[in-house]
Amino acid sequence: MARVRIGLLPLGAATLAATSTLLVSTTAAAAPPEVGQPCAGAEIGRKVTDSKGRTIMCNNYRWQIYQGQRPSHPWADNQR
Repeated sequence: MARVRIGLLPLGAATLAATSTLLVSTTAAAAPPEVGQPCAGAEIGRKVTDSKGRTIMCNNYRWQIYQGQRPSHPWADNQR
């Protein structure tokens, strides 16, 4: 049986610079969520700051202004 060797390709500085530029531009931060937008069940209870500087929380599958409320997750709450 013949052995197959897989070698590494040499990467030049230009290739590395182009790759890192591509990674930076494609991983730019997404816009923050806004009040009223939907959110995923896994985000319920998560707090973030919206574009207006307000603290908002994912509550009952929607982003709401955080006012000290306890997060609600109807599906999970009904599993108890």
